[in-house]
Amino acid sequence: MNKVLLRIFAVLLLLGLLGFLAVEAQPDGRIVGGADTSSYYTKYVVQLRRRSSASSAYAQTCGGCILDEVTIATAAHCVYNREAENFLVVAGDDSRGGMKGVVVRVAKLIPHELYNASITDNDIALVRVDPPLPLASHASTMQAIGIATEQPAVGVQATVSGWGYTKEDGLSSNQLQQVKVPVVDTAKCQESYYWRPISEGMLCAGLQNGGKDACQGDSGGPLVVNNKLVGIVSWGEGCARPNYPGVYANVVHFRDWIAKQQAAYV
Repeated sequence: MNKVLLRIFAVLLLLGLLGFLAVEAQPDGRIVGGADTSSYYTKYVVQLRRRSSASSAYAQTCGGCILDEVTIATAAHCVYNREAENFLVVAGDDSRGGMKGVVVRVAKLIPHELYNASITDNDIALVRVDPPLPLASHASTMQAIGIATEQPAVGVQATVSGWGYTKEDGLSSNQLQQVKVPVVDTAKCQESYYWRPISEGMLCAGLQNGGKDACQGDSGGPLVVNNKLVGIVSWGEGCARPNYPGVYANVVHFRDWIAKQQAAYV
């Protein structure tokens, strides 16, 4: 009997050691499956920081990207029914909450006039900053990004960046994160989200088996293909779940709308 117990103990000890080694070998949590990046590689990414009242501190709530020295693109749900005076934009800083970048005030919030919060459709907004971002003098850490002229092909790898949760119901990342996800066919995406429409204003990207995705706190951040903006983080079912790709505002669909808004304040 003692020999049997010793053998059982030895097996349990070995299994425990193997389990420990397996846990130790797993990578650290990222923007759900991604990795650290820096402003050197993501010069177009900015933080939107918001305060809840005039006496409270500003905190990073959403991402965005630079379209020109006075225009930031983000998600409508990040700014809808909110006041411009309660926002700051921080550019050229890849640390959440850091102050080494350029901080500018927000002069105007421009959510899409057809934004539908109930189905998160037309989930795009522009943020006008004042003073303008000093892009010429800070070219090493901040730069505008161009908008794609054509829809990305299904299966092409797209890059999404942000400071959001590193896992569903997790914690935000202090360092800017980045992950690559393939563009998903709209019809396939609609099959996954059968209870709500995937409109022309939406673009889907993610792995069928999950594991890589944007998450809470990444909202408004850019989805990029070949150094061109194709999407803005909008919504999804959880984070990085199998068969539930992330849903983005389809920036190509909104090219004319963006140009019209920019022209209005030139």
